[in-house]
Amino acid sequence: MAFFGDIGARDEPRGPIWAPFAVIRDNVERLVAINIVWFLQLLPGILALAFPQLPTWLRIALGAYSATAAIPATGVLYALAIAASRGEHLSAELTRQYLRDVAVPSLRKLTPLYGVFGALVWLVVLLGRDVPSVTTVATLFALLWYLCAGYWGPLLATDPRAPVSFLVKQSIGLVWHYPGETLATASVAAFALVIGFVSIGGLVLIVPVVVALLHTWRYLDLVERERRSRVQEEVGVGSPGA
Repeated sequence: MAFFGDIGARDEPRGPIWAPFAVIRDNVERLVAINIVWFLQLLPGILALAFPQLPTWLRIALGAYSATAAIPATGVLYALAIAASRGEHLSAELTRQYLRDVAVPSLRKLTPLYGVFGALVWLVVLLGRDVPSVTTVATLFALLWYLCAGYWGPLLATDPRAPVSFLVKQSIGLVWHYPGETLATASVAAFALVIGFVSIGGLVLIVPVVVALLHTWRYLDLVERERRSRVQEEVGVGSPGA
């Protein structure tokens, strides 16, 4: 895979947990700018929640904007995360290109996936202790969906034409075959999100980029593992002693 050759040529090998931070170090100003633009798509919805005294129609409009704009912005964020990891120069033109290529597929395909996760979380919150059996099942599904969510962005950014069923199947397969690796990345990403929500400034400046890079590096690492495994199997089958 050319991607890993590029990484090895410009820096010493790193695991998928630490490599994202090296990418941020090398592109900190551009990635902060990208993160701020992403956060601005959420800002109207945050204002709608923070100021209940605003007219109802305005709060609905602000919330609808954020709900609509945040998903394409997230797809573009993952595409830029892959580009940054490859060592590509992040520019306004590259961002516009990904906006054209990824925005609409993200809206169509990531919206239902994130929507299911949101519905599961709300189900847990609403039921609480009233229906413990349903709450337990919904919680387990929400945790599984959270683990799968780490692969949706990279999968879509890699192939924007892939159907939703492909994203679901591939993400579940990766979680099933690599539970330890998936859980490790999901835990670090969750910790970063907690820091971001507590500090607020982190969420505005860099935390979403950190999460996107963590997910991206883990996905690409697992893809490379599977490629190497297939190559080894083919070599073993084709060897004279096989």
